Amino acid sequence: MKIAFVHCRLYPGGALEVFKDLIQQELNSHPEAEMKIFTMIADEGLKKLTLPIPWTDRYKHLTVVEALPKRVSRIFTSGTRKKIPIFSALFDYRNLIVVYPWIMQLLSRKIRRFQPTRVVISSFAIGKNIKIPSTPLHKWGYTKLYLHSPMQYIWSHREEYLAKFSGWKKKLFSFLVPRLQRWDKQFTQFDEIHFNSKYTANLAKEIYGMEGSVRYPKIHDTFYYAGVNVRPQEYFVCVGRLVTFVRECDMIIQAFNALKLPLLMIGAGPDEAYLKSIAGDTIIFLGWLSPEETQKIVRNAKGLINLTKESFGIGTAEALLMGVPVIGFAEGATPELVDEQSGILINKKTVNHLISAVETFQKSNWERKQISETIRKKLT
Repeated sequence: MKIAFVHCRLYPGGALEVFKDLIQQELNSHPEAEMKIFTMIADEGLKKLTLPIPWTDRYKHLTVVEALPKRVSRIFTSGTRKKIPIFSALFDYRNLIVVYPWIMQLLSRKIRRFQPTRVVISSFAIGKNIKIPSTPLHKWGYTKLYLHSPMQYIWSHREEYLAKFSGWKKKLFSFLVPRLQRWDKQFTQFDEIHFNSKYTANLAKEIYGMEGSVRYPKIHDTFYYAGVNVRPQEYFVCVGRLVTFVRECDMIIQAFNALKLPLLMIGAGPDEAYLKSIAGDTIIFLGWLSPEETQKIVRNAKGLINLTKESFGIGTAEALLMGVPVIGFAEGATPELVDEQSGILINKKTVNHLISAVETFQKSNWERKQISETIRKKLT
């Protein structure tokens, strides 16, 4: 048996952890299968993945196959890691949106050469858009899709992106979106489909006419069994990729600059240098940490800030499991997880709205044990 795993791009974050869990599930059922990972582009530290084979002392080493040639991929990953004027702006992986259909053609060819008998797709952008052969001679076996989200920047987050673009970038984006939407809607036929939230399931039905089951992502045991600290410290925490689009890291920093409250930023990303340049003395950047290190910091935090319009929100779920209340955004899947007893949801993404929410948060009495108990019922 050959199993091909498809993921949009291999970068640290919540989607990667869910992807690893999907691989582990297949490994538990098919430990002797030949497995490869196929992706658009991979971070330098993720060119190979190693996972334990259950009930043995052995490990499965999975090769990562990128759509782009190695030299090209290295240029884009370097442009993201090392901020070099002009070079980094040009070779930012987000610019690859212009050639997404071509990239997925390349990746589909590489998957076909592998000749898988089973294909497991983890898609938050373009992973689902592989061309599945339909001829009897080349037809693949079973295809399984786990949809984290439809391509956000052309669907659910389109207006947010348009609002932040200007000039020729806005014109180019407006030109590309309808073309990418038509292309994206071609890829909807899979043998098995799962969604990471009710929100994603409803969105997929509206956009693609897809139906399937909702399976919330598995939360790492480190967070699930961490317990609750009823005497938190005075800092807040923000976890995720350091980007200004969608995650609003710049807005969060501006609000905490004004409030002069301590904020720990866990993560890294293409806008890291800019965000550090605008951060005041109360804001500390920690980079990506291990699950164990992240757990300790989040568990002891006064609250978690996450203004993303989430398709699920693993960071939010992790915090709630440890009884940490959340300030989140009132759209997307966050309202599935956060209620009035476990946090505050803001309706508009502005610095003033966030400041007001933090001030209200500070005056509230949060029952952290109750928060943990409630989210556990929701996730089961």
